[in-house]
Amino acid sequence: MVGREVAAADHPSKEIREVLKRLVADGWVLRSEAHWGTLYCPCEDQCTVIRVGGTPKNPGQEARRIRRKAKWCPLPPDDPRAALRGGVVK
Repeated sequence: MVGREVAAADHPSKEIREVLKRLVADGWVLRSEAHWGTLYCPCEDQCTVIRVGGTPKNPGQEARRIRRKAKWCPLPPDDPRAALRGGVVK
């Protein structure tokens, strides 16, 4: 992790902002890297990394992509967030 932490509320797209807020609340780290930011999963080894663009052509589709990739994080079974598989919007 290189950049500074960024608030999910700073993203210009409403759809992406909502997904980022939920993930950050569930322990994901959002840093200012790449074009706009990068999400790191809450695992110790940060197994899942998701790039977040600042101005996607289709914000709704980008929000769904972030949600889908967040489910890849294999949290330990005893972690209460494991049931949520990334704590993403239902």
